[in-house]
Formats: sequence, C-alpha cells, structure tokens
Amino acid sequence: MSEKKVRWGIISTAHISNWGFIPAFKQTLRGELVAVASRAQSTGEEFAGRHEIPKVFDSYSAMLESDEIDAVYNPLPNSMHAEWTAEAAKYGKHVFCEKPLAATSAEVAQMAAACKNAGVLLFEAFVFKCHPQSLKLRELIAGGAIGKLVQMQAHFSFFLERPTDNIRMNKELAGGSLMDAGCYPITFARYVYGREPVSLMAQCRIDPDYGVDTRASIVLDFGADAQASLVLGFDAPAGPGAMIFGEDGYISVPGPYHPGEQSAFTVHNGDDVETFSFATGTMPFAPAIEHFNDCILDGKELMVQAGSAAGTMDIIAATLESSRSGRRIEL
Repeated sequence: MSEKKVRWGIISTAHISNWGFIPAFKQTLRGELVAVASRAQSTGEEFAGRHEIPKVFDSYSAMLESDEIDAVYNPLPNSMHAEWTAEAAKYGKHVFCEKPLAATSAEVAQMAAACKNAGVLLFEAFVFKCHPQSLKLRELIAGGAIGKLVQMQAHFSFFLERPTDNIRMNKELAGGSLMDAGCYPITFARYVYGREPVSLMAQCRIDPDYGVDTRASIVLDFGADAQASLVLGFDAPAGPGAMIFGEDGYISVPGPYHPGEQSAFTVHNGDDVETFSFATGTMPFAPAIEHFNDCILDGKELMVQAGSAAGTMDIIAATLESSRSGRRIEL
C-alpha cells in the first residue's frame, strides 16, 4: 500500500462541505485537504480558517490549474457539475462529484468521456454504496436471505419551507425534489435489484411559483414480476427508509442512504428475526472518500460507475414525462 496521500481541493464553499464532506474527510487516512476555491476571497478565507485548510484560491480555474492538487470535491449546483468536472479533468484532477452527477444523461456521458480521456477517476457521491451496511445487504439478498425479490418500497422526503431562495427550488440550477431527494430512492432501488427497470409510471406535483417538482410517486417495473414503489419530496417530514420484500421474508432498512457511525437493518424470515448492526465509527462520507483514495493510489476499481448516473437521469426524465402524459414510459 502506498504511503503517499491524495491532495484534495474543494470547488466552492457549499454548505454540504461543512456538515457532510469535511468532518468525514478528517476521519480518513489517505488524503489531505489542502485547498478551497471560492469566487469571493473573503468567503474562501473564512471557510478555510474555520476548517484549517491551508490554501485559498480566488477562482475555481486557479485551483484546477495548480500542481498542488490531485483530486477535487465538486459540490456545485447540479447545473454546474458537468462544466467544472470537465474542466477539472482537463487539468488531470480526479473528481468526487456530488449527486446527482449531472442534469441530464447527455451531460453524464460528456463528463465520463472527459474523465476517461484525461485518465482520471469520476465518482458520484452516493456514498451508501461504499458503506458496510449496503455491502452486507446486497450479500444477504444475493444469498437468498429473503428468497426471490418481488417488491420494495423506498422513500425520502422532508419539508422545505417556502418562499425560499434555496437552490433546490431553482429551476435554472436543475433543482426539484427528483434531483435532490428522489435520486436517492431511485438509485437505491436499482442497487438492491442489481439491474435497471424496464418501465415506470409516476405522478408529480409541480410548484406553480417555482416551476419545479416538489413531490413524486413512482412505480418502477424491474421485469420478472418485480416492482419498486418510491415516494419522495419537499412537502412532508417523513425522512428516509426502505422495505425490501422477497418470497420468503423482508428486510427493513431505516437508514438506507446515509448510514453513519451506527446503523442497522433487520431481516424477517418467518419466525426468525435478525438485526445486523454496523459500528463504523465514521460519518457517512468517510468510507466513500477513503475508497476513492484507494482507487487513486492503488488502482482499485470504483464501486460507483458513471453509467449508473445516466440511468438516474433517464428515470427522472421519464418520471416527469409519465406525470405529464399519464402514460407508462418504457426505459
């Protein structure tokens, strides 16, 4: 194992860095956070001082051009992911990009091509895919713990007060509940089934003042008489959760998308009930960040591939089309 560390920079001072990325980064071993880029120097300096980041760049481009950086975290608004990921790749930087990876499947393809051509890695920050809870869940399902999968339910919703200037409600920045909350159950359902759905039907609410979706209900058809029912939005404080049903039992997952220092799920099979607990001692982002470090330093294969992100964008587009037309949409 290489003793070298990956030198990281953060593109912007986005709020998610404060509570999600940086505290988890400090729990990893194979990276060092060396810089932040902000278009406002004073904002960057305040952010860097608070998080003990040694260097501040006054533009995104200046940081990407620097030979002091190996990888970047891209938490910019959804509509800016593609542009700045491609720019980072141009300068040989690996990219750990916030979810969803892009605003359209075409942008995903452009980002993936830019990174492949530059010989750098691209990771979409669905960090649950790297967590021991998720890996064990897939192992049990593959091993027949609940028999053949036939159905699942997954939800993620929270209340977003309006009026607001929150970017989640900004149509120009590719906002909306599908892009922000919905991408989680959409991605989790495909992770559980291990394949892409063949069709869907959906209903959405479009906010008349903001022009973005604020809630949606989706039924994904995975073929072979298997479905997933998804509920998401900004209109109810229901939080996250999932239930996975097989012919022989079911699995309850109360925290599917951001398993943290303590997490668990329960397998019900007839009269047998078993809870699997995970005490990683780290925040949700930490296993994924360290996995990305390992892939850069040791050449390991990424657990999260860009092709999955393209599927997410296709499903979101089809969800909106199904809601508009009232029809089932083939995928």
